[in-house]
Amino acid sequence: MNWKWKARVQNAVAMMPLSDQIYYAMQRNVGSFRPGRSNHLEWFEAALTFVKWIKGAGQEVKGRSFLEVGTGHYLSVPMALWLCGASEVVTVDLNKYLADALVAETIEFVRNNQDEVVTAFGSEAEEPLFQERLQQLIKIQGGASELLRLANIKYISPADAARLDFPDESFDFHISHAVFEHIPPDVIAAILTEARRLLKPQGLLVHVIDPSDHFAHDDTSITAINFLQFSEREWKRWAGNKYMYHNRLRAFEYVQLFEGAGVRILRLSEAIDEPSLNVLRNGFELDERFQPIVVEKLAVTGLILMGTFSPEE
Repeated sequence: MNWKWKARVQNAVAMMPLSDQIYYAMQRNVGSFRPGRSNHLEWFEAALTFVKWIKGAGQEVKGRSFLEVGTGHYLSVPMALWLCGASEVVTVDLNKYLADALVAETIEFVRNNQDEVVTAFGSEAEEPLFQERLQQLIKIQGGASELLRLANIKYISPADAARLDFPDESFDFHISHAVFEHIPPDVIAAILTEARRLLKPQGLLVHVIDPSDHFAHDDTSITAINFLQFSEREWKRWAGNKYMYHNRLRAFEYVQLFEGAGVRILRLSEAIDEPSLNVLRNGFELDERFQPIVVEKLAVTGLILMGTFSPEE
């Protein structure tokens, strides 16, 4: 779909009464939420990224608590973390987007594709607790409410991730997946300040961030840095609505935000998009905000960041 048409549709829907219901119905009937179109394994792989990075830092998932920022429409990440042994997952969202039908479809997918799911989880699926919980999961006849009860997942929405009603040191891990790019920088800083209060002394933050132009996900005629050509005013006109707001921060700016909030970076992974790098090297016109930045930094379109507030030993 041409990105400009998509932007016009999103801007129009965002101004309507009952906009969330209308936009979900559109996605459900002609968009990415159509039955059978969701890539459930991709969401499980996202959760496994958290598991692998946490274990790579010498910590365990089994028996630990997670705070997820930005639930979205699915519970796939909390579900996968529970299968891997998490004792509790609290998932919070500013907007109440969670869709019971989509959660039910995820459970049905697991039920009907158990071998594929087990393969996707790899060595995690060999654990007795995983097998036990998988059998409990496939017996669910329902959607979100049944999964929340079974897996000790707490869904809180609307919720401000910068002001949560939990005691200090409540969680082992603070996570998000493709969420921070949709949040203004000052709010990210406030969320990190709250994370410092909520994490246990040896707690970890693991955040997967997508700094790319999300319109490029559906429109192959543009690159993942297409939006860097626009001024703030122009970009707001195209994507200032709640369905496509993107702060356009580059990966190194997220690192600066985290470090400015007192996070000690333990591990960092950046992915450079080669087509974006090529157009930048061939004179792609940039807004003045991005002109001073070297093209290699502009072309980073994938970021995983892990850190802690605990001092270096």
